[in-house]
Amino acid sequence: MLPFRSGRVRTGRALLIAILICALGSTAPGAGRGRKSLKKQGADEREDTIPLPVGHEAKGLVLPDYDRRGSLNNRFEAGIAKRLDVDHLQMRDLKMTTYTAQQKPDLQIRMSDSVLDLKTRVISTKERSTVRRTDFEIAGDTMRFDTTARQGTMSGNVKMVITGQAQLMPKGKE
Repeated sequence: MLPFRSGRVRTGRALLIAILICALGSTAPGAGRGRKSLKKQGADEREDTIPLPVGHEAKGLVLPDYDRRGSLNNRFEAGIAKRLDVDHLQMRDLKMTTYTAQQKPDLQIRMSDSVLDLKTRVISTKERSTVRRTDFEIAGDTMRFDTTARQGTMSGNVKMVITGQAQLMPKGKE
C-alpha cells in the first residue's frame, strides 16, 4: 500500500480545480465580469455578451438589457432563441418586459416569432403580437419596437382595449 496523506490529496485536488476554473473561465464570453461591469458596458460591448454562437439554438434563454447607467431597461425571456448571424437573434415564444426609470415593470410584450437586431436594438415580428400595460392591451399582426427609444409601431388588424376609462374622462362629461 502507498502511504496516504489527506493534506496532499486535498491540496492536489484544490490545485487541479483552480487550474480548471481559470482555464474555463478565461475562454467563456464575458469571463471575469461581474454584474456591475456588465451594467457599465456600452452598447457596442453589450451585443457580444449574448452567450449564443451563430447558428446555435438555446431553450429558455433569459437576457436582461441594461442601459449605460446600469438600470434594467428590458428583460427578454425566449422559449427558443437562435443566433442567426453576428447582428441578429431570433426568438420564439418571447415574453419581453420593459421597466420604468424606477425599475418597476411597465410593458409586457408577447411575440410568437421575432428577430432582435443587436446593432439597432430594434425587435420586429410579422406574427400577431400583444402589448399589455395596467391600463391597456393592444394586439396587431405585425410589430416593430425600438428597445432603446421605447417606441414602436403595430399594424394589420390592430385591436386596443383600454381599461380604467373613468380616469381618462373629465368629471361631469360622459
